[in-house]
Amino acid sequence: MKSTTFTLNTTQINSFWQPTLESSEASKGSYFNLNNALLNEVLKIQQLGLVIWSPDSNEYGLLLGELQKVCGWSNELLKKMGPENFLSHLVSSSFTGLCLLMKHMNTYLTSIPENQLHDFRAIYDYELVGNDGHIRRICQENSILTLDKNSKVQYFLSCISNISNVKRDGKQHLFLTGSSKEMLIEIDQLTNVCTELQLLTTRELEIARFMGKGLQSEEISELLNIALTTVYKHRQNILQKLKMQDTSEALHLLKTLKMI
Repeated sequence: MKSTTFTLNTTQINSFWQPTLESSEASKGSYFNLNNALLNEVLKIQQLGLVIWSPDSNEYGLLLGELQKVCGWSNELLKKMGPENFLSHLVSSSFTGLCLLMKHMNTYLTSIPENQLHDFRAIYDYELVGNDGHIRRICQENSILTLDKNSKVQYFLSCISNISNVKRDGKQHLFLTGSSKEMLIEIDQLTNVCTELQLLTTRELEIARFMGKGLQSEEISELLNIALTTVYKHRQNILQKLKMQDTSEALHLLKTLKMI
């Protein structure tokens, strides 16, 4: 599956939002006034799902896109299932890892000033058993859609994609951004050990972007006017920081986490 360029845009989504209604109305579905056929069609074409959900409720506010193709569960079944039952279909090692990742996400959220909370992004992966019995690796990107009067998250907006092409057996990742310090966390599913990976430098990310576009080291060297040995060193640093050995897998991961 080719990578996509879809990015969550809470400003656009909020143009369809009705935040003045009470939460009791939200549970009936009248809270959501997002009837955008074009957006839904774009999601289907890119094989993405868009979900609005509350951390305090076992109901989905909105499900857009053809989620059967994305995660193996139809929109109708997911609506009936709710977030808690959805989590019960995660592969056990992924469920344990996700619980650990969510602790990091919640801690990170508390570090963000109130006026910057809408810049928050959390991108993470897990393995999910679909209604067809097939296991898919899923990437989920969360952003904050609305806050309550106490600045507590009321609704998250999530983009869900199938990243089964990214081979990271025994590992899960979480990329957090929005605070003054970004974080990249890896979980070893065998040991349940969380490791904060060293972030790539601006130059390393720049080189990774060129690599992701198919440029060879010699071309990057000439384009950036740096020595070829310097390019090789940066490439080596990228793999070491991500604790990976395969360049193509490293680029897949960086694209999945929207770091490049």
